[in-house]
Amino acid sequence: MSVSTFIAGQLRRPSGLFGRHVVSRILNRGNAAMNERTRQLLELVPDDHVLEIGFGGGDLIARMAPIVTRGRIAGVDFSPEMTAFCTKRFRHLVQAGRLELGTVDVGALPHDAATFTKACTVNTIYFWPDPGAALASIRRVLRPGGRLVVSFNPPATAGKLPYTKHGFVLYEPDQVRGLLRDADFGDVEVVGGSSGLGEFFCATGTV
Repeated sequence: MSVSTFIAGQLRRPSGLFGRHVVSRILNRGNAAMNERTRQLLELVPDDHVLEIGFGGGDLIARMAPIVTRGRIAGVDFSPEMTAFCTKRFRHLVQAGRLELGTVDVGALPHDAATFTKACTVNTIYFWPDPGAALASIRRVLRPGGRLVVSFNPPATAGKLPYTKHGFVLYEPDQVRGLLRDADFGDVEVVGGSSGLGEFFCATGTV
């Protein structure tokens, strides 16, 4: 297995000690600018019920928690190691009933319909085997008027990294806009941002 293939696999699903102690920190640092822009676009209020798909090392949870003080944050991740890592990191929020974490596939969210007011995901869309099914799953658990933010690097940015050639499906902004519209999200917009790697985009839509 090449180094690029190994890193690509770890970014898709962090595992083992490397995933827990190295990839978690890489995700937090590398996604910081995108996480902050996502937080802004969610337009959070204290009573929100928020779902994050693919929380990784928990940087976005840490940004949302000081705002969502009367509601609740739920996080799902494909990696058991990330679930264990963030359960320990945020044990005070878990114990207080303000945070619920689980190892779950985005296409099979276990939550009841119309549970959340907001949902978000950062740098995970590349790994969804069926984006339409994933977005339908997210839409089902959002309340009427609920808001979704999908943040991602386009090919021009992500393509700078050699490991994105292994198992990543990269999308242009118009493609993600189309996926949200096809999943019956309304008021779809795509806004840009920038990080040390280059330009990124955040697609927003409402139920």
